[in-house]
Amino acid sequence: MTTASKVVLIGRSSIIREGLRCLLAEQNRQVIFSGFSLEDLQKANVAASDFLLLLIEDKRSEWDGDALEAIHRQYPAGRITILANEFDFSAMLEAFRVGVEGYLTKDVPWERLIGYLDLITLGEKIFPSQLAQKLIDRSSTYDHVPNAATIDSANISARELEILRRLIAGLPNKVISRQLSISEATVKVHVKAVLRKLRVTNRTQAAIWAATQGLQGMGMDGELTAPITATPKIGGQAPASTPVYQTNAMAGGGRMAEAQLAHA
Repeated sequence: MTTASKVVLIGRSSIIREGLRCLLAEQNRQVIFSGFSLEDLQKANVAASDFLLLLIEDKRSEWDGDALEAIHRQYPAGRITILANEFDFSAMLEAFRVGVEGYLTKDVPWERLIGYLDLITLGEKIFPSQLAQKLIDRSSTYDHVPNAATIDSANISARELEILRRLIAGLPNKVISRQLSISEATVKVHVKAVLRKLRVTNRTQAAIWAATQGLQGMGMDGELTAPITATPKIGGQAPASTPVYQTNAMAGGGRMAEAQLAHA
């Protein structure tokens, strides 16, 4: 039996939104708002807060983490679900990090989509079926592919090195884009390239690896972060001259490594 609920539809295509509205109405769901962008929803200030928000991706739009966080703060009781063009592991993790309840792809059958929406309405988190294969592939990669030996051998470009320094400092994409005067989308492209070249799977791993290579971070103020020299004992600890880089990504930015996101 389908769970009755209020639904908000956000997507660039009015035709797709109208088609979904009709289909959802047949399943005892009321679309209380339909809009082009999240900004439209923020301005509309919908009275009801306990709705299911379905975000429909297309080739020209991806959902920005900051915008999702803002919507989650404005409508804390809302259940946010992304209907993505295709499975993107990093995008999925970022979405769940900022409060999304469901991440599905457009190839999901309609009957199954309705079932997933029911579960999300009841408070369950729903992941795409592609996640299982992705985890298997990543597990195999961990077993066979070592990290890059050195920064030089990783063939990091000058721009990617600038990005990497800021990852060490734990800076988010928005801050990095402002510092380097490039778009957030461009930052994401560079971050993915850095992760691939270093053979790591998330920003925290990249930051820790780079710091152990002696690379200093670049903080909010544009200054290089200074290394803190460890003075460990013999037996179970490193020599006293080993530099330990205390950065947001490694210590103060522990939230980047929380739970499953540490493996993103």
